[in-house]
Amino acid sequence: MKKRILPILILLLGVVQPGFAQMLAKAQTTNRQPQTVRPENRQLKEMLRELKTHYKVDILFFDRIVEGYVVSSEAIRWDDNLETNLETVLKPFGLGYKKARNGGYVITGKEPQRRTEPFPSRFQEAALTRPIQTRQSAETVTPDHAGASAIEKPPVADITVQGRVTDGAKGDELPGVSIVLKGSTRGTTTDGNGRYRLVIPEAGAVLVFSFVGYEPQEVLVGDRTEINVGLKPDIKALSEVVVVGYGVQKKTSVTAAVSAMKGEEVASIPVTNLSNSLGGRLPGVIVKQGSGEPGRDGSSIYIRGISSTGANQPLLIVDGIPRSFQQLDPNTIETFTILKDAAAVAPYGVAGANGVVLVTTKRGKTGTPSLTYNSYVGFQNPTVMPKYLYGYDFAMLKNAAAQYAGLPLPYSEEALQKFKDGSDNDAYPSQNIVDEIVNRNAVITTQNLELSGGAERVKYYASLGYQYQAGMWPSTSNRRYNLAINLDAQVTKTTKFSLNLNGRIQKAQYPSIGTSRIFELIGYAHPQNGPLFYSNGMNGTYVTGSIYNSGYQKTNTTALYSQLSIEQQIPFIPGLVAKGTIAYDPTMMMDKIWTTPVHLASINTTQKPYVITDGIFGQAKSSLNQIYNQTQQLTYQASLNYVRSFGKSNVGALAVFEAKANDALVLGASRRNYNLNIDELDMGSSSQADMTTTGTSNYARQMGLVYRVTYDYADKYLVEASGRYDGSYYFAPENRFGFFPAFSLGWRLSEENFIKQNLRWIDNLKIRGSYGEVGALAGSAFQYMSTYSVAGPAYVLGGSAVQAIRERNEPNPNITWERAKKTDIGIEATLWKGLINLEADYFYEKRSNMLVNPDVIVPSEYGIGLSQVNAGVMQNRGVELSIGSTYRVSPDLRVSLNGNFTYAKNALLQVFEAAATYNNINRRLTGKPLGTQFGFHSLGFFQVSDFDEAGNLKPGIAVQPWGKVQPGDIRYEDINKDGQINDDDLTHIGDPVATPRIIYGIAPNVQYKGFSLDLLFQGAAKTNFYYQNDAAWAFFNGMGALEDNLDYWTPENTNARNPRITAAPTTNNTQKSSFWMGNASYLRLKSATLAYTVPPAISQKVKIQNARVYLSGQNVLTWTKMRNFDPEVSEVNGRNYPQQRVLSVGLNLTF
Repeated sequence: MKKRILPILILLLGVVQPGFAQMLAKAQTTNRQPQTVRPENRQLKEMLRELKTHYKVDILFFDRIVEGYVVSSEAIRWDDNLETNLETVLKPFGLGYKKARNGGYVITGKEPQRRTEPFPSRFQEAALTRPIQTRQSAETVTPDHAGASAIEKPPVADITVQGRVTDGAKGDELPGVSIVLKGSTRGTTTDGNGRYRLVIPEAGAVLVFSFVGYEPQEVLVGDRTEINVGLKPDIKALSEVVVVGYGVQKKTSVTAAVSAMKGEEVASIPVTNLSNSLGGRLPGVIVKQGSGEPGRDGSSIYIRGISSTGANQPLLIVDGIPRSFQQLDPNTIETFTILKDAAAVAPYGVAGANGVVLVTTKRGKTGTPSLTYNSYVGFQNPTVMPKYLYGYDFAMLKNAAAQYAGLPLPYSEEALQKFKDGSDNDAYPSQNIVDEIVNRNAVITTQNLELSGGAERVKYYASLGYQYQAGMWPSTSNRRYNLAINLDAQVTKTTKFSLNLNGRIQKAQYPSIGTSRIFELIGYAHPQNGPLFYSNGMNGTYVTGSIYNSGYQKTNTTALYSQLSIEQQIPFIPGLVAKGTIAYDPTMMMDKIWTTPVHLASINTTQKPYVITDGIFGQAKSSLNQIYNQTQQLTYQASLNYVRSFGKSNVGALAVFEAKANDALVLGASRRNYNLNIDELDMGSSSQADMTTTGTSNYARQMGLVYRVTYDYADKYLVEASGRYDGSYYFAPENRFGFFPAFSLGWRLSEENFIKQNLRWIDNLKIRGSYGEVGALAGSAFQYMSTYSVAGPAYVLGGSAVQAIRERNEPNPNITWERAKKTDIGIEATLWKGLINLEADYFYEKRSNMLVNPDVIVPSEYGIGLSQVNAGVMQNRGVELSIGSTYRVSPDLRVSLNGNFTYAKNALLQVFEAAATYNNINRRLTGKPLGTQFGFHSLGFFQVSDFDEAGNLKPGIAVQPWGKVQPGDIRYEDINKDGQINDDDLTHIGDPVATPRIIYGIAPNVQYKGFSLDLLFQGAAKTNFYYQNDAAWAFFNGMGALEDNLDYWTPENTNARNPRITAAPTTNNTQKSSFWMGNASYLRLKSATLAYTVPPAISQKVKIQNARVYLSGQNVLTWTKMRNFDPEVSEVNGRNYPQQRVLSVGLNLTF
């Protein structure tokens, strides 16, 4: 045996699931004497239970058979085997036993005649109403019990048992409960209504009902065909487990700040990128979705806000391996877990400073195979689009600007009338631009098949998914195909094998011109530049040809996540499990951009009929650019995990070695001046001037040693220490490794007698605290070395051009990790039998060693730039809160409400700030949040009363240096009171744009019979957006105007939204100021789902175990003060592809 185990340990060590290890530890605990003091005489049933505990086998009996019998405690010899002791205590009473096939024992004997009513059965819901004939073993037959009746073996016949499983405390139906025939692999699970159906071989069978968070229950079938079971919530043990770094832990034992969510909560929501489903659902998670473009609509995720001037995105983990999760099929997700404080993220060392998002995918479960079909089809429309002026309104605003400047009106009354009636669209177009070019009700659909099942030794899960999302215009779309296969095999009693495969093929298509450029061209699509299309079908504006006839950009991605792991229990060390994992994740992406000439017609209105002539906008011939990008990641993990209980003490220890290798290869080629429009590289121009090639490769290496030690006493006093010794290729060899430890404590007050006995409404109450140091990679790789770039041609040698190399920046061999010192204090509570669940945290982080540019000026003759140094310091602090409640109003009606709130505010403590800003308290960056917006404070508009008769400003009014001001221009505050407006008057005018300081979510749920309604309201506050350029100013750079621009200052409209109208924005009115600062706070009905589950009595008639139909929406409603743009807009000019409002109808069928 040892010879077989040792090679496995050497090759494959890894992290074991603590829950499994705990079971293993209990199963392999050395035989020890029960520690209770036995009285001289004991009830037989108590003695049988003690034998069961001591020998760790099942001993089943009816209370009525053994009730009333008393045995001496001295009759048991604990060093004898079980069967000897059973005979000793049973034989005097004429009782016997029968050994079951699964290794357990069933106590047999005659029915006691001294009772007229049976005693309650130990099998809940299973008291028999008829006597059971039993047979004694030959060894127990005595003259005193000669009258004992013999047992007859019942004939074997299949019996169909069905029923419903509910929450014993609340009465809620429980879907997904496992029902297994004890001693076999036969089993099933409950459907969405908590109902089940199972065929068993005999009436004497025992069914085992088990579900996470509830105490398992065994039920003897007897002669019944319908068995309804109410599972008792395991409130005392709170046995829910959560995924943590390199393993799982029982929720009550966790001393770190961790939030978790089940994947089923987002499976029915019509989102294409999983990152868009997290906002408002979990405390501490701040998300911002800046785009709704198919294939490019992922959210930025921040755990507890921004803490660094460098990278702030969290580490993403899928099934224990660093990977992105955004493009996984939502139907395949089991759980999301967010690790937030030092105790939670320390095992990830250098990668954990910004938090960690753990995603686990579904795995097979014991039971009969189940096939599930999930489908929805939806229709998309933008949440908001800029309201552009067109036709008559545009012409009137142009006339107003000319009239104010004293210039001739560009549009006559006749022209204005043509704009009104649309009689001459070629010369006086009046189309609504957005309505014309945006495809309303663009289709989005998802189709998915899931197969799951397994026996005791082998479990499997497979999923096949397809998703299609159309864009706002025909040239944009995204298709994705997902495949997932997870296999678990218990190859021996001590060895487990697991295989995971998760792949996708994604095909996205866009116009050849970038998205931001398209929205810029929409701004130029106004009447002065022609109609969208002329009457002969030719393109009249830049944007129409760019969207419909500019070629394409196709991005095809093939990615595979694959991993293999083996777990090995160490039989000679109870509680010790070794695991080894190897994961290989290749990704191939081909980006092909085919750009064709954009046709743009022009019109000659001096001739009748008009002469419309085709032309070209931009390049005259087609071009092709192809880039192939290949990346691969190879991850090794090897570890030992030890979990064991010693009386009331529970000990755990984890050691992990992890190494990760990332390699990337990029190849590119381009051709210009195609004479034939065939989109292949070899069909382009053969001139060397028209062709380019590019290529590069890079690699990254990282390794680390992880440890975690846990201890708890009586599940009451909790201690944990964890950390990682990490190394990265980023830094010089002497600075390459760093040590990042963390410590945490927890105290479950609810386990103390003074609460148990006096405050029984408290089910669980825990306070916890943690402190630790984690790291983050700073800057870019190899900054410790002198790096060079190629320039040229630098000179001519022998008649040939020669390239040269030049140094970029001076090296800094001392560059090292960013270090984050994190502190967290939290409280968790479950009250009134689970009616209220509460969790609150205060967190503080101080980030040091951030890379900043030194405040040293060197002469240009120095020739190269100065290196960055690890000198920046920043802090981030805040609070987070989550609270939830579920209440059953009646047997058919249940309501629940969950909410969460996060507040996070950072501040720069040390940066190399210029004296010009540091010495001005109003402009100082130090001490303010990163990204704070500065500008002039607006006092509104200059009014007519501010000027004398000559048109000059009256004395005492500060002079503004950007040309002569007039009534209706923006007036700025003279903060330093020196009589003039300059940079000394700049001040704080807005919060950062990147992330909101506050984010919150409110999620009500109502269930009535088969109906359910789930809502999620998600909001954000303390964030701003600065309106500028074409997002605010009429006629900026020859562009059009917005409907908002109609509200401009006049002597009769002095409280307008905009300054006086001009033919082009003035310098004075476009200074960065609080006047143009917008409040980007919002409240959004992020998702809504109304579902109906068909009664099983109906669905099972057509062989469907569960059937559910639903209506769902995403971004249904938004309340905000933002105008023209979605409040999560990220592009500085608002030129984003907007988020989409999606309404869908879906179906879930389980066979």
